[in-house]
Amino acid sequence: MKRLSLLIILCMFLFGCMEVPEITEAEAVAIIEQLHTNSFGTAEVISIEYRFGRYAVEWENEGNCEWGIDHVDGDDGSVTMKQASIC
Repeated sequence: MKRLSLLIILCMFLFGCMEVPEITEAEAVAIIEQLHTNSFGTAEVISIEYRFGRYAVEWENEGNCEWGIDHVDGDDGSVTMKQASIC
């Protein structure tokens, strides 16, 4: 009985601490596409992953041979550049 109670409390703690982002995946993609689209070309999102309260978004703009990874905060949508390169 003690093990079952401990297991239930542990599960409640683990699943209760998982954050649900206020920014959806589609909104994060739109933010990155808008940020990196310019007169040379349109930015495309290659991959997106939600971890630790933020989206890691890999993107590329073939028009100017630009590529990068940005982090989009899951709560307020602020963007932090992790990596970027231009050919």
